[in-house]
Amino acid sequence: MRALGRVAASLGLAVALACAPAAASARTLVAISGTASPPISVFTLTPRPVSLTIDTRFSTDVPGELPATVAKAVIYFPHGPRVNGALFPSCDPRRLQRLRGAPRACPHGSRLGGGVAVGASPQFPGVIEHLKVDLYNGKGGRSIVFWLDGEAPVLISGMIVAPLAALHGGRWGYRLTLDVPHGLQEIASGIFASLLDFKVTTGGSVVRNGHRYGFIETLACPPGALVPMRGIFSFRGGASTTTDSYIACGHR
Repeated sequence: MRALGRVAASLGLAVALACAPAAASARTLVAISGTASPPISVFTLTPRPVSLTIDTRFSTDVPGELPATVAKAVIYFPHGPRVNGALFPSCDPRRLQRLRGAPRACPHGSRLGGGVAVGASPQFPGVIEHLKVDLYNGKGGRSIVFWLDGEAPVLISGMIVAPLAALHGGRWGYRLTLDVPHGLQEIASGIFASLLDFKVTTGGSVVRNGHRYGFIETLACPPGALVPMRGIFSFRGGASTTTDSYIACGHR
């Protein structure tokens, strides 16, 4: 395992959305949920900041099999909330990569939140890897930069720059696209990492002209209200799955 850790660290090929290819008979299942907090009980004409937690869990319909390798994930969010990324400082992904995820790589105020990722590998049954995830505002607020770092049992670090697009018309208001480069789907030759859980919280605020803005703001979020969201996941080999779910206002 120590040798594997040195290989993974030297190649720098780890990514939290890389999942191991499962047996042909196993179908990958994805459960996604969201929580917005704090709830907003009274409708207001002034948007209020909220934090958004997204939890994505991967499994299969065959006991003991690990999920398939994710090649792409697209998350759709509803109309209503406003994203103020353009008002926040931006983190340069090249500098973040060069400084290997060090917090000083990005300006103060550009970090939007963080979370954890949990992974495993079919080559090492029973071995679980926990990774820290940091989220940064991308250039002009048009992307979110994910930096992932794990130390045991394998040294893993990696980055995903996910475009965030505002949509006009139709059912959805925003689209977040996470393309996993081929080289990041396999952390070393013949070694795959299967993602089991990916949970992150996005929030933060910034002051502009004496007014405080949240990264995400909304006019209303009554306790217990549910708003739709969708995730579309594509896997190595061509399979894909679509998961419809909800963002709940307040804690469930």
